Amino acid sequence: MNEHGYCPRCKMSLDGDLIWDTFMERYGDEAKADETASHYGATRNQGRWGKAISLYSLDEDRTIARKCPECGHEWERE
Repeated sequence: MNEHGYCPRCKMSLDGDLIWDTFMERYGDEAKADETASHYGATRNQGRWGKAISLYSLDEDRTIARKCPECGHEWERE
């Protein structure tokens, strides 16, 4: 399952690492990783970081587009 989709141009997966794995690596403690990942709505096997870069407009005070870190393609926010 792909949580964050694919770049419309180069088709690169925009899913990053599992959020839980990040905190397990950081803390080396399963209970602490469980607790911290839960703050992001993640579990041990669900919830990934997204790779897309969000482009923010100060004038509009919102994210207006996304950008692929691989090919640089930009597309409007859905």
